[in-house]
This record gives sequence, structure tokens and C-alpha cells, in this order.
Amino acid sequence: MKYLKPIAKKVAQITIGRLPPLNSRLTGGLAINGGTPVRDISFRPWANCHSGNLLPWFTTVGPAFRRIFLSGVEGLPQTCQKQFSERWAEYCGCRYALLLPHGTDALRLALAAVFDHDGLDYGGEVIVPNLSFIASATCALDRRFGVALVDVEPGTLNLDPERVEEAIIAGKTRAIIAVHQFGQPADITALQAIARSHGLKIIEDAAQAHGAEWETGRVGSLGDAAGFSFQSAKNLTCGEGGILTTNDRDVFERAYSLHNVGRVFDGGWRWEHETLGWNCRPTEYQAALLMHRFTLLERQQEIRARNFQKLRELLKDVSCLEPLAVHPGVRRHGMYMFVMRYRPEHCGGLGIQDFLCTTAAEGAPLHRSYSCTLSDQPAMRKVREYRPEYVRVLPTPVADQAVKETIYISANVFLGTERDMEDIAAVARKVALHYAKGI
Repeated sequence: MKYLKPIAKKVAQITIGRLPPLNSRLTGGLAINGGTPVRDISFRPWANCHSGNLLPWFTTVGPAFRRIFLSGVEGLPQTCQKQFSERWAEYCGCRYALLLPHGTDALRLALAAVFDHDGLDYGGEVIVPNLSFIASATCALDRRFGVALVDVEPGTLNLDPERVEEAIIAGKTRAIIAVHQFGQPADITALQAIARSHGLKIIEDAAQAHGAEWETGRVGSLGDAAGFSFQSAKNLTCGEGGILTTNDRDVFERAYSLHNVGRVFDGGWRWEHETLGWNCRPTEYQAALLMHRFTLLERQQEIRARNFQKLRELLKDVSCLEPLAVHPGVRRHGMYMFVMRYRPEHCGGLGIQDFLCTTAAEGAPLHRSYSCTLSDQPAMRKVREYRPEYVRVLPTPVADQAVKETIYISANVFLGTERDMEDIAAVARKVALHYAKGI
């Protein structure tokens, strides 16, 4: 009997998913108050990139893991790692790539390698947007660089070049960490001009921007070095992982030495360590999984792109949700998150948390984005208290407001159908109409 239950549930999902939707789900009472939800996710779950994993396991991934397991070579000499790194470098349009265990490793080694900095003394200051995942700042602190936290653009919530210019201190500022937030490339053209003018380096934090393109090229190839993440929520994932990219041979070789306990890239003995370094080598299993999923990435990104655009169109008449602007310099969005500002004044003044609870009851996959700026993270507050010389916070009114109103839909949802996008818009429309009328 226990084997029949999942089969019965799957049949029910397929059957109910094809039935004509009830009109009451769109115009009736709110599900949170006992009404019919717009979407019953028990029978119509949202898309997931791991759906349909069984066949690839038997045909591709399982055999690859088996070969690695039976060979006994699960780490060095990193054959799969090198193969994937070469493919990723080519994909990004740059010369070198180095697979690592985490995206944070990629960022901190990128900084260390670009400046040939051993991290044993203060390395100067790097500029970081005050609205980002904490690794954008801790990667610098880890290598004993200070951080200057600056504001973001109102439209895109990416690093604001004007605020970057204002934050530079001659002789102290050394680099800009250009975070490609939510999949959208930062204004690299403006940031490169600033960097050239002040003799600064650019480190791309491309953790959320796989395959994204700026007007001058694909992310990962636009700065002095870049770091990507392959953590489980990313568009390309192996559970945990990251990769460093660069066009500079010296930067690559230094990064290689840092990740391989100080061994030189070409030549040298196993027990010979030319520089300080750490063991940041990934396993061959990570590389093998990435090799498989990389073959699916472009097709998945095309599906996401269609659904991203469709949802933008469907939300035009939903005034309580305002999708982030897309900069005219963006040639291709990375589509990591579909981020929107919630406007409570167009939803009867309903608070953001109550809005999310109400839409969740209707089946919508809406979530709160960053709940606070980097400068307000408890960890950063502690650093500011005990090591104030390492953290400088400039006025960030745009970022301060953004954390109060931004919500998102994850990338996997956009692997679904046009009807999925219609359901999301229908939820927002139903809830907004209900509260606007005070029903």
C-alpha cells in the first residue's frame, strides 16, 4: 500500500492540474479566511529544477559518480574539475577558471590573488553595496581588507556608481566589489571608468548571475577577477560550490596556489609549498555533477527568460507589486530572482509580512528578500563595535528602504509554464483587490 500512495498522488496531481480552474478561486474569499486558494500546491506544486532526476541518474550522473568512486580518484589530480573549469571559462568568455568548494572561496581568493595579498596585515579598503548577501563583505574581511558600505541605485538595487565615486579615499580604497544583484549585471561601464580614474581593481560578485550579459560582455569576464556560486539555490548548482574566473594569467596562478596549499600551478613537488595557501579543492563529484547540469543550463535559462518577461507583463495592472527596473545596459538577465517592491498603499495598507502570509495561503511562492542591510547584520555590528577601522558605513537611504519592501520569487519557479505565471499574478490581483476594497 505504501508504494501505491506516491503513485496515486502523482496521478491526482496530473489529473487535477488539467481540470478547468474554479472561478471562485479568483473572485471568492481569501484562502486565509477559509476561501478557495488560487492554487492548491498539494496537487499543483511549483516547478523544481530537480524534477525528473531519475533518468539522468541512470544515464549520466550515476555512471559518472560510479567511475569516480571505482577509480579511487576523488580529488587530486582534479581531472573533472579542470574539464569543467575550462568549459566555464569558455562560457564566460574569459581565459581561466578555477573550481572551488564555495562561492565565498571564489571571492576571497579573487581578492587575495588580484593583490597578491597574504592576509597577514591590513590590505586597504574595498567598496561593497550595503544591500547584498553577507559574503560580499566577509570575503574581504577574511583577507583583512576593510569594507566601505555604500548605497545602491533606486531602480535596479545594484551598486550606485555615484555613491562609489563619493566613497573613494585616495591611498586607502583599492577595489570595487561589483555585485550583480539578483541576476542583473551592475553598471560595469560606469564602474570601470571610475576604477580607471582612481587606479582601482574590480572584483565581480557574480554569485547570482550565471550567464548574465552586460553591453560589453558576459559577467565573469568584465573585471580583474570574478566569483560565482553553485550553492543549492543557484541556477546552476552542485549543492555547494563556486568558481573563480579571470583573464589574467598571474591572478589565476596565484589563485591556484592559494587553493592548493601553496603549491605552484605547473611543476613543483607535492610537499613543496611556494606560498601561503589553503586547501580549497573541490571533490570530483562536485565537478561531475556540474558537468551534467551545465548541459541543461542554457535551455533552462531560455525558459526562465520567457516566464520572467510574461510575469512582468501580467503584473502591469497589479499596482501593489513593482518589479525592479532592468538597466538599459543589460543584454541578458541572469534571472536568479524575480524581485519586486511591495507597495502597501495599493493593498489597503496591509503590512508586508501579512501580505506574504495571505499570498502564501493562496499558493503563491512569494518570499521576503533581505530583512536588513549589511551594516545592520548582527555579525557586521559586532565587527563595527570591536574593529571599527575595518567597516565604514556611508549613508544608504535607498538600501535602507529596500529591505522594508522587497520580495522575490525564486528562479526554479520560472522553469514552469505560462499558466504558472498567470496564477502568481492572479494571487496578487485577488489579494490587492480584497484589501483595497476593505472586504
